[in-house]
Amino acid sequence: MARESAIHQAAAEAGLGRKIETFALQGWRNRSMRKITVAHVFENGCVFSHHKKEIVHAVRWDAITRFRRRRNILTGPMKTPYNFEFSTSDGSKFHMVGVGSPPDRPCGLERFADVVEPLITAAQLPRFRDALDRGRRVEFGWLAVEPAGIRRGRTLLSWPELDEVRLNEEKISVRQHGRRFRWAGASVPDVPNLGAFLALTRSPAEDWRR
Repeated sequence: MARESAIHQAAAEAGLGRKIETFALQGWRNRSMRKITVAHVFENGCVFSHHKKEIVHAVRWDAITRFRRRRNILTGPMKTPYNFEFSTSDGSKFHMVGVGSPPDRPCGLERFADVVEPLITAAQLPRFRDALDRGRRVEFGWLAVEPAGIRRGRTLLSWPELDEVRLNEEKISVRQHGRRFRWAGASVPDVPNLGAFLALTRSPAEDWRR
């Protein structure tokens, strides 16, 4: 009860708004070190808490500078592992690792990114678009978006040359008009803030596109 009160207090103080959903995550480092981390998702942010320790962290979506997700499909007795990384504007980092659908209880990790990533993306896009309006580059791992196009290292693919950016399961493919093979490819974990990257590269012409 005390923990529930602390969660609501932290959410109110951070101005997180209406609560959307709670996810109980079964985290692990190895077979002998298990814990449950609970993520309480609100309209404007998230509250992370530990199932045993009185530790509560409130994070606003607009304070998240980097969000990265990873999902590895493993065979055999191991469950599907999930990995979520959050970095915030004050230098804080949150790292959650868990397994999907343990046999004794649902953990919700399968849906966590589907719920959280659009909220983070919506909060990040105004900041990223403002940077592009000012002629700046927005980094997404080893890919970047510029007012003139998508950059990979020293190579720029201009917007008129871009055919499509495709997400297929855990792979991202950037294709160029008239080119048989993809211009660039990456796995989902290699592109932090993936939702914002896809929105900036798939949306209709913006003012910063030249």
